[in-house]
Amino acid sequence: MSVRPPLILIIEDDASVRGLIETMMEMQNYEVIVAKDGLEGLVKLEFRHPSVVILDVMMPNIDGGRVLKEMREDVRMRNVPVLVVTGRASAHEDFDGVVGSENVIVKPFDPEELAHRVAELIADERPKGWG
Repeated sequence: MSVRPPLILIIEDDASVRGLIETMMEMQNYEVIVAKDGLEGLVKLEFRHPSVVILDVMMPNIDGGRVLKEMREDVRMRNVPVLVVTGRASAHEDFDGVVGSENVIVKPFDPEELAHRVAELIADERPKGWG
């Protein structure tokens, strides 16, 4: 029996940033799905339950703040860990009460820091006793 790798949903409107994060996550052996804006991200969340969502804040259609609000109001999504990746330096304060300031990374980001935070979030979500 094979174990499926953790699923990462990347919701990011900038194609180059989205591609960079996608490649990084695939190199860590995660399964990755992507969305180009918050609307597409919410649709994908209806059908898949990711281990972690990497979420941009400023996007067209539906921004990251609204995505996060809708996730926290939906019983199926409220406990999915979210890592906010944003160009806004003030985002630490904006999202501290929602995702925790340690789960906010400001662009340009250190790829190793992002990979480390995702790994920590996945480890925190695993049931006790997992190897």
